Amino acid sequence: LRLHSAHENPKEGNLRMPWTYGEKGLELARKFFRLRYNLLPYIYTYCRVAYDDALPVVRPLYLEHRSLEKAYSYPHEYMFGRELLVAPVTDSTGEKETYLPPGEWTDYFSGKKYRGDQVVRERYPLDRLPVFVKSGSIIPLQPDVAHTDQKPLDTLIVEVYGPERAEFRLYEDDGISLDYQSGKNAWTPLKFAPSSRGRYQLTIGPTKGEFNGQPTVRAYELRFHGLKQPRSVSAEGRRLSPGQTGPQGWWWDKEKSVVKVVTEAKRIRQSVQVIIETE
Repeated sequence: LRLHSAHENPKEGNLRMPWTYGEKGLELARKFFRLRYNLLPYIYTYCRVAYDDALPVVRPLYLEHRSLEKAYSYPHEYMFGRELLVAPVTDSTGEKETYLPPGEWTDYFSGKKYRGDQVVRERYPLDRLPVFVKSGSIIPLQPDVAHTDQKPLDTLIVEVYGPERAEFRLYEDDGISLDYQSGKNAWTPLKFAPSSRGRYQLTIGPTKGEFNGQPTVRAYELRFHGLKQPRSVSAEGRRLSPGQTGPQGWWWDKEKSVVKVVTEAKRIRQSVQVIIETE
């Protein structure tokens, strides 16, 4: 993660530092720094995958789609883990041609949906990067922080891209020592699935494993993409109120078609079940 470059040469017009471009440049840098910190639970999990399986976090398309001929023809886009596809814009036009493998894909920033196995041509403003999430994915996030160990992960943000079945295993350790090598670490399963027509269930945990500094309780902010407007939402068998301002409740973002659910803190050794019934 770098803002500068060995190729920066102001005399030749190569200006890389964000403050060179005033407040707008600084805010763009802040936005993507915040995104990187938000994504740390996802990134850290894939760092553990790299340690265990020698699979890189940044993957060429052909590593995930070996049999697709087009996966070998777009070397300037990549998978970031298995759930995210990234296609950096590398010239001043703002235009990018991106190949999306088979499946359904959602633009991470705009929420626009695309069918897969096609080439998408778009013009992107400076504050957006071509990042796509495949339907059937779960992305774990954390709230905004100023540095990596500012606070324990006592609130987990979970982005669910349905309506297809999705799974993710969140990895954690103390982030400092080598104790993970002797088994001091933890895994938390996250599973989303349709249980019947118009009815969906997300199950989180229970967490297995322990490490120094591990939070014992955790609250959840859940964001469900790709579902219809709910007629009811329940957590642990208890029906939640829409728009509730207390520790639990749910909201429907009609513009983005996203269901947001907030739960009160629960012990990590217990499972949390959220059921959404749509119209």
